[in-house]
Amino acid sequence: MAQAQPAAPALTAAAPPPNWVASRHPLGWLIDRLLAVEPLRRLLFLQARQLIIRTAERRGIAWRARREELVRQAEPLLASSTDRATATPAYYRARFHAYQEGNLCWQAAGEAEQATDAMALRVWPGETLEPQDAQRRLRDAIFAAIEPSLTGPVGSALDIGCSVGVGTLALKDWLERREGTGVAVDGLDLSPQMLAVARVRDPGGRIRRWHHAAAEATGLPAASVDLITLQFVCHELPAGATQAVLREAARLLRPGGVVALVDQDPDSAVIRRLPAPIATLLKSTEPYLADYFSLDLPRTLEQAGFRDVRREACDPRHRVLVARLA
Repeated sequence: MAQAQPAAPALTAAAPPPNWVASRHPLGWLIDRLLAVEPLRRLLFLQARQLIIRTAERRGIAWRARREELVRQAEPLLASSTDRATATPAYYRARFHAYQEGNLCWQAAGEAEQATDAMALRVWPGETLEPQDAQRRLRDAIFAAIEPSLTGPVGSALDIGCSVGVGTLALKDWLERREGTGVAVDGLDLSPQMLAVARVRDPGGRIRRWHHAAAEATGLPAASVDLITLQFVCHELPAGATQAVLREAARLLRPGGVVALVDQDPDSAVIRRLPAPIATLLKSTEPYLADYFSLDLPRTLEQAGFRDVRREACDPRHRVLVARLA
């Protein structure tokens, strides 16, 4: 007879949003008023972008040269990366990350890899790390947090909101170390430009398929996946979309399958104490941060049909929420 799994520990109540996010707090209110002035918002977009690029290039990330290389190789793949039956939700047309066209442009796709490396370096600002070492450390910590919830083999995995595939390929590496070479990993995203770049970054075709689809309406078969990850996705969704995506994840998972959400940690002292200028720049490029910090994700997982919800801080800025399908 199979041994019963111990119950997951009870989670503490969700932390209130940081002061710089909460519209009811004077600081959050002031930032909202500033960002409502369109010329000022555009200026903040430009400042945020210049700051990110300068900082990344000082840390050894070849931001602009790599962008040109990736876009040049990816442009011929755009048509074959696009499913014309996929409808783009209105929320996805927001101006993410200081791009006027959000994620639906070549500039965003050509810079996503570099931005992800820069994000990994920011996790440990006091340490001297190469970008690839910071990225590896970040992903290793994420997968170590997921591991305790996996009670059996993983034959198939889906990375939802895969962007250009940095986390997807890391997921593939980890699962191959865990399972061997037979594990099938897919990536799914709403940006065909991102998917074209993902295919350039996966020249050996290690990922089974890069799907162009909405995360809340994937069109994939029900009960077909053992593990679903959303790596740094939920903070880019309005609350209603997050709820819909988790319902879709529950539909896609086999019984006992696992979902893992990686994102900013509301309990992180680093996040909660961001200096006002940095917080303003961040909020100017992330339109749904208030939704993310206000949503009780553990409860949302339970409402979508998941149980045994676990929360683990994987580094000073981020958390992993892991749950099994009931």
